[in-house]
Amino acid sequence: MTMSQANGGEIEGSMDRVARITLYLGGFMLLLLIAAPFTFDTDSSGYLASYVIYSLFLTSIGVIIGVSLMWLNDPRREPERERRIRETSSPMLSEDQQKVVDILSSNGNSMWQAELVRDTGFTDSKASRLLSRMEVQGHVRRIRDGMGKRVELKEVEF
Repeated sequence: MTMSQANGGEIEGSMDRVARITLYLGGFMLLLLIAAPFTFDTDSSGYLASYVIYSLFLTSIGVIIGVSLMWLNDPRREPERERRIRETSSPMLSEDQQKVVDILSSNGNSMWQAELVRDTGFTDSKASRLLSRMEVQGHVRRIRDGMGKRVELKEVEF
């Protein structure tokens, strides 16, 4: 996890707390408004002004509650608990991926892709697909060097 990801998680966690507190306070204020409504004096000329203020206050509480609920229920956000589980769990490697990792580890964490294909016994296409998948998952890095590619094992605990 990089420093920016850590800070992003802290900011998002603090924003969750702010949204929850705002939601609770908005709900509490709404209950107060319902339980102890304004008493309007219908004889005074300020009746309309009191009604407008009450309506604006009630509307603003509704907006605050709506924004808080939208923040907390945004489907694009990944729940913090699931993110923590994904980050702390060790990656599950297939048998072929483990074979690649073992061969790279025994050769100083770096070798030519052609040598890796020879040592694993995989076909060129299978090795290429497997290494592409491992590169996307962050297990290896492939570096084009002239006509060939070097495959390097990234610093990840397996």
